[in-house]
Amino acid sequence: MKANALLGMAAASLVMTLSLAACADDVRHSPEAHMDQNADRYRYSYDDGVCSYDYRYDFKTLTDQLQQHGDCRNVPIQRYRPQAAIVPAFPSPAATPPVGAPAAAPSVIVGTPAPARSVAPPPGASPGIAVTPLQ
Repeated sequence: MKANALLGMAAASLVMTLSLAACADDVRHSPEAHMDQNADRYRYSYDDGVCSYDYRYDFKTLTDQLQQHGDCRNVPIQRYRPQAAIVPAFPSPAATPPVGAPAAAPSVIVGTPAPARSVAPPPGASPGIAVTPLQ
């Protein structure tokens, strides 16, 4: 009986030690992510200690390549999406409603202008320059 208990405790401690050793490598740290894009390719690399991947998209062949290492089940892959990169600055003409004519034309009342009064030039003014006061 004592032998079975000792054997069970030894097996349990062995299982616990192995599981702790396996979990020791799975320590996440703050993610290190790098994106690089040029005329030939788009590259995104990610590493958080448990999951690391390297994603590449080739613009010439329009193919992508993904290399994963570790447990990446809960990590979204930052893929290249060309349709997300092209966003129009203004809405298309079909998106805006047409502008119609106003319901009633604005009325304009034309009056007679007030007569202008001429005033003598101030002393020291050049001849040929007329000065009229503002009303």
